[in-house]
Amino acid sequence: MVELTLTVLLNFVGDNFCKYRSEGTDTYKSVLLAYSDASEKYGVKKVKKVIKNAQGLNFTAVGIALLKCPQHLK
Repeated sequence: MVELTLTVLLNFVGDNFCKYRSEGTDTYKSVLLAYSDASEKYGVKKVKKVIKNAQGLNFTAVGIALLKCPQHLK
């Protein structure tokens, strides 16, 4: 299995965030649903550890979202 890193996590969350936003779900709910999906796939403890140890999480997360679905960011 791939080691869970910030990049792996944010790419997974970013894909799901864009999917939920494209379905019409609001931004906040889309973030929470995408996080929930990541927790199911990788395990809550691993996801929490990556988030807790992340440097520049906001910047990186926004950057990935801008690349994956810029139409959903205002």
